[in-house]
Amino acid sequence: MKKRIKIEDTSEDFAEEVIEGVKSRRDRVREIASEKDLIPSGSTLLNCALSDNPLGGYGIGKLVNLIGDSHSGKSLLALYCLAEVAVQERFKDYNLYYDDVEVALEFDLDYLFGGEFAKRIIVDDISASAEEFYGNVYRKIQEGKPFIYVLDTFDALYSEDDRDRAEEFAAGKKVGGRYTDGKPKLVSEMLRTIKGDIKTKEALVIIISQTRDNIGFGFQFQPKVRTGGRALKFYSTHEFWLAVKKSDRENKYKRQIGAITEAKITKNKITGKKRDADIYIYTDYGIDDIAANVDFLVDNGAWKKDKNTIMVPEFKLQGVRRKIIYDIEEMNLQDEVVKLVGQKWNEIEESIRLDRKPRYE
Repeated sequence: MKKRIKIEDTSEDFAEEVIEGVKSRRDRVREIASEKDLIPSGSTLLNCALSDNPLGGYGIGKLVNLIGDSHSGKSLLALYCLAEVAVQERFKDYNLYYDDVEVALEFDLDYLFGGEFAKRIIVDDISASAEEFYGNVYRKIQEGKPFIYVLDTFDALYSEDDRDRAEEFAAGKKVGGRYTDGKPKLVSEMLRTIKGDIKTKEALVIIISQTRDNIGFGFQFQPKVRTGGRALKFYSTHEFWLAVKKSDRENKYKRQIGAITEAKITKNKITGKKRDADIYIYTDYGIDDIAANVDFLVDNGAWKKDKNTIMVPEFKLQGVRRKIIYDIEEMNLQDEVVKLVGQKWNEIEESIRLDRKPRYE
């Protein structure tokens, strides 16, 4: 009896992945995108999954759709992108906007990112409707400065059609059963209009979306969906989904102190590759990039582990996982570890290439 093979991607999705990969090889002499063309995501492994470059993941001049379950770290990850930009000299002229549509920004920004970041982030422009979001982004474009704009979340926006419908209900009028589709249409118009301007201004727009359970046909293949129509997927350079993979209760009281969130890249116009990345998030610390990097290097054989002892030959360190993490932090070896992660990531990528002779030279 033949073993049944589970097909995860549709033929349309796979064809798109192949086309993007061919475009990337055609447009770049090297497969690894240059750091100067990228914006850091706040996670080394996510950077690698998005661009093969540990120093940056999102493309400058692009649109990103970040989709996730509740409490999967969507807002925090977007804030970490802004924080990374805030501390790098090459982004000193960027304006950083956080459009908190849900009015739920309750993170202690001073504690997580420092006082200077809290001063630099701009949270005054809050969109209520899709029309206001369109206007806010277009005004940033007209100002002429490079910027990063985070919308949190797309789902919380209403459209003017929605408001008109609500007013008709309030007035006791009979309203048809069909829901309006004004928001997806408006967003499609907006993205079509501004995509060239975003590139010219070297901006980045991150649209956060909330997952919803798929109760229609095909739910067994894709149990989670997001609203917004096809425009978000079509115009996004990166589309990826966040979901909590495992909770962290490694303390004597067995209380949850954090979680590992998995990012699944479903669209990638930088490399054409679909990859996954683990992001470690702790309630009293934020994103723990060092711990994720240590586990990646151990799991992929770059660092040896004998029972509970990890050997790190590059820095002449050895000890249990917790000690290695603290040693790296205390000795300010984070940047060196990031380089090692990038080297290992691309060593793996190189090892799985088909390495075939091109059909057309």
